[in-house]
Amino acid sequence: MGFTCGIVGLPNAGKSTLFNLIAKAGVPAESYPFCTIDPNIGIVNVPDKNLEEIARITHPDKITPTTLKIFDIAGLVKGAYKGEGLGNQFLGQIRGVDAIVHVVRCFEDMHVSHVYNEINPIADLEIILTELVMADLDIVQKRKDSVSRGLRVGKKDISKEEIELLDIAEKILLEGRCLIDAGLDLDQSLMKSWGILTAKPYLIVANIGEDEVTRESPKLSDLVQWGKEHGKKVIPISTKFELEASELDEEERREFLSSIGIEKSGIEFLIRACYEILDLITFYTPVGKELRAWTLKKGGNLYEAAGLIHTDIQEGFIKADVVSLPDFLKYKGVHGAKESGALLIEGKEFILRDEDVVVIHFR
Repeated sequence: MGFTCGIVGLPNAGKSTLFNLIAKAGVPAESYPFCTIDPNIGIVNVPDKNLEEIARITHPDKITPTTLKIFDIAGLVKGAYKGEGLGNQFLGQIRGVDAIVHVVRCFEDMHVSHVYNEINPIADLEIILTELVMADLDIVQKRKDSVSRGLRVGKKDISKEEIELLDIAEKILLEGRCLIDAGLDLDQSLMKSWGILTAKPYLIVANIGEDEVTRESPKLSDLVQWGKEHGKKVIPISTKFELEASELDEEERREFLSSIGIEKSGIEFLIRACYEILDLITFYTPVGKELRAWTLKKGGNLYEAAGLIHTDIQEGFIKADVVSLPDFLKYKGVHGAKESGALLIEGKEFILRDEDVVVIHFR
């Protein structure tokens, strides 16, 4: 199972530079629109200090963090939902991801053009959101037409629930709102099958200037306020500054960031935030010579977790030893937790908790 985030925004907002930072892939980042036509794809490790703490107890030969897949999708423009600026192709690429990272330009730079000749982060963000809303409205209205035709000819496989959901979705979209922001309990698999864009969880990256890393930016403040009003996380990152810092070795980079009052890079905050909006949890398997972190959707059970590790383990599942991370660290491992009565022996229906340490027994 892989979870994906798509980086979207207007041309020249800094999407490819952000992608370079996340995936260290060195993709082009030119200062003209549509530099990125085919989406660049990177696999990124999720920062996780817990692995270091577990490793001090288990002494593995190999540590494998969990990962996210990141897509760098080309810049959208006004009219994308009608096909403007290769819009249909780019919107199609967004449909394949699980969550969206909106990159919004807050920095001033006379050498980097703005597609609408004005640095206005809220207006830029609302252009993109409107394009997604209009694309979804087109899908919903076409589906409503299809359902109506089906009812007229006596189709039996059309549910009352689907008709009601289409009516609700159309009303929300006509108001200019994203479905994810309407407080609905959305079936994401259904939304994905319809090709709906605005049902995906999203967050916002404010791409600030190098000189705004340590001082307040009015444009950033306005965007953060917009985020508070809409219940959305806004993560400020100076992609240019962090790209330069990333060229240092790890220790020098941390010392450099710390010297100007930054304890963690914006990229670390972003990756963790992507993980959170996807509603994921992490569990750990300290078995044999490898310590490994795994990603599971919140509410997933041990049987599903076993399937992530290997289908043979899932098919031969007998039971699992489960220890919460605090107990694992407190009692110095699975054996110590068992002796102290902190180890759970659970079957395949057990719902895993975030940061559980798991040893699965199988035939």
